[in-house]
Amino acid sequence: MDGAGAGRAFVVPPGQPPSGGDLYNRFLLRALRDAGFGFETITLDRLARGAFLPGTEFWVDSLYIPELDEASPFGPDDRIFYIIHSLPSEDPGAPPGPAARLRQAEDRLFSRASGFLVPSPLAGERLEARGCSDRAILLVPPAPCVLPTGPHRQRTAFAGLIVSSLIRGKGVPDFLEALGREVTAGDNFEIRIAGRTDIEPETAASCLERVNAHPLLRTRIVHMGFIPCEELGREYEECSVLISPSPNETFGMAFHEALVFGLPILARLAPYSEPYISPGRTGLLFGSTTELARGTLELVRRPGRLRALAASSEANRPAAAATWAGAARSFLSQRKSCAIFRKSP
Repeated sequence: MDGAGAGRAFVVPPGQPPSGGDLYNRFLLRALRDAGFGFETITLDRLARGAFLPGTEFWVDSLYIPELDEASPFGPDDRIFYIIHSLPSEDPGAPPGPAARLRQAEDRLFSRASGFLVPSPLAGERLEARGCSDRAILLVPPAPCVLPTGPHRQRTAFAGLIVSSLIRGKGVPDFLEALGREVTAGDNFEIRIAGRTDIEPETAASCLERVNAHPLLRTRIVHMGFIPCEELGREYEECSVLISPSPNETFGMAFHEALVFGLPILARLAPYSEPYISPGRTGLLFGSTTELARGTLELVRRPGRLRALAASSEANRPAAAATWAGAARSFLSQRKSCAIFRKSP
């Protein structure tokens, strides 16, 4: 455990290396501590029943939902809040049977939850659709984890960036497969992928093997592995576009950072992307993975259109980036307004 805060604890994964959800946890908790909000942090494997006083306020990462359904360490008087980065039952790679069991587990756990913390309106809407609208749902969008240090540098050749683990649910393997069907020998581009391979090792290995076996993609696709968020700024500054093949997110942190860098975004049309990307001004949205691959190659082949899109994205940078200090203030304000906390310190 670290820190000291009687009666409050965040139960979060160690995040080594971190996912987007882990980064959200890390930066928000740091900002909450800076704001003077006391709490402890602990991983689920170290949390034993009775380790905290009855009535403790727990904020639990949704990644732990499958384990919690099997053996919950919480007491009947504890107040449990879930941090919903994603719902395990909605993992696109989950077969129907396991997905149904995960949904039942979520329903059981959520039925006794005191509330939720969500990073996007979409996540809140999903909870309301699941019958959780009678509980507190705190909406605290993330801030960028990295900020630009200067103007965006334009590349003469197309340079795409994907910030994503190589897993089925993020859509990267399908995008690369579609790109391999559409690419021609005259297409001059590079796409760099910053992401983990250890979450679904077989998926990642198969994906990279297919890329390396492709006579054209193997010289155009560069997998960099995991890149710490502090080093991603250089990648944002040096690429032409951010490519987001994911069909389903609660909140796409990478493309929200790209907007701060004035970087055009090419993304799947989805509830998580549509509210934030203005087609033709800050990026382009596509109805399918194949359309995304074709749209990417169209910009490769039409550099004038790419330059125009880049200029528009640069001109439409947010005037001021959100901050994690602001996210912490929002969390504390919403928490204070909830009836369940009105007698809490």
